[in-house]
Amino acid sequence: MKPSFFCDPNNIVSRRKKEGNGTLEEKNSLDNELLYVRGETNCSCVLPTLCMKSPPRGFTISIAVVEKMHLDNNETSRDSILQAAKIFADVVRDRQNRGQCDDDLIIFLSARDQVVYTSIGSAIRIDDSDIKRISEQGEIFFKKMLYREGLEWMTRQYKHALRAEKLEKLWNWPLPEWVLLVLAVLVLIVLASLICTTIYLCIRFCRRDRRDEYSMVEH
Repeated sequence: MKPSFFCDPNNIVSRRKKEGNGTLEEKNSLDNELLYVRGETNCSCVLPTLCMKSPPRGFTISIAVVEKMHLDNNETSRDSILQAAKIFADVVRDRQNRGQCDDDLIIFLSARDQVVYTSIGSAIRIDDSDIKRISEQGEIFFKKMLYREGLEWMTRQYKHALRAEKLEKLWNWPLPEWVLLVLAVLVLIVLASLICTTIYLCIRFCRRDRRDEYSMVEH
């Protein structure tokens, strides 16, 4: 088994696919996303000597997925679960030591606990509000058991943040955006037609009333 930045010992991400080689394809897809981050970001170390030269690389993102954490009976509150996820993610990131100068982060997901937490190194400059936003966006996927899609989305969003780029907006409607745009255009056309028809009928009615008045005067 080759080294990977994606750890999913219980196959949570690929469990929904049973046929063919879906498991391998989904794993490779996430691995590629994580490798892209290394290749498409720059080293942020203060000391250039800490930056890898061959091959040069930037930030490192890892992903760890478990089915459920082993918690004590009294650790059932949301705060307790979040604290346990934080401790787990921080310990794993520290042990892996995959950064060049503490410039790595790890996304930890516990599926049955319905919790995701991101542990970041001291060299990473991402606002807490962005981390919260990215996590909340990921949870939208995870609640639908779309684990691969959610983790890929979070990885891309963190890549944007690490490159000081604007985060993407998550479209969370059941219909595609283009469908809603077409419907909106159709609604506007219908409203415009109704307004034009109403104006036309009003003009016709007013003209008829005026003709009736002229007829009464003549008599």
